[in-house]
Amino acid sequence: MSDRPRYAGLYAAIAALAAVLISPLLAMSYFATSDGAEQLENGSVSAWADPGRDLVGGLLDWASADRVYSTYLQAFALLFPAVFLCARAVRARRPGDVRGSEQWGWRIALVGYGLTSLGLVAAFFVLFSGDAASVALNVVFLGLLVPGMLISVIGSTVLGIALLRSRFSPKLTAWLLTLSLPSMLVIPSVLGHNSLGLLPMIVAWGAAGFQLWRGTVHAAAAVSGELSAAVAGHGETQLCFAPGLQ
Repeated sequence: MSDRPRYAGLYAAIAALAAVLISPLLAMSYFATSDGAEQLENGSVSAWADPGRDLVGGLLDWASADRVYSTYLQAFALLFPAVFLCARAVRARRPGDVRGSEQWGWRIALVGYGLTSLGLVAAFFVLFSGDAASVALNVVFLGLLVPGMLISVIGSTVLGIALLRSRFSPKLTAWLLTLSLPSMLVIPSVLGHNSLGLLPMIVAWGAAGFQLWRGTVHAAAAVSGELSAAVAGHGETQLCFAPGLQ
């Protein structure tokens, strides 16, 4: 196993841990902006955000509200590409003959992850202006992030269900991917920010990335490939010795 996929796995594992810390800060900093303040009128949002802001106050008021929000969004933008890179590395280690829902799940998910990553990288550079309400950021959001996130959660859910059926390891990855669509529909509505809805997906690939870093995803794929080859060879042998059945 080359070092590049292992480093992609390590990147995903670190990104998942960082996202667990950064996503709540990103959400709370958004609530301090003029665009996000209305979210606090939702009781389920204020129930966690108000005590949260009291707890981490110094991490949210070190600059203007827009600058703080822009900085945490830029930090989050550096994390999500790990999902795309890790998913590609894991896909390369799956058996080459996957079909049906898993094949389509990979295709849809990777397109979504790529679009979302591209949108967040574009947002990273746009936000150097410190204006979280700029026209350029709105264009990036509507043109790349919205379709990217939508495609990502649909593809992740299809893929997660297929991986559960194929007994993919780690199971946590398959389960969290399966829950991607309901998570994205429910969590932002209840907690107030899209980054929190993406957390299950990011943690899913963080778990897979950790195994990729350790080399166990590669080993599982290799074993699966050997078993497929053995079954195919066994079938050919049976055909050779049973010409009367042809």
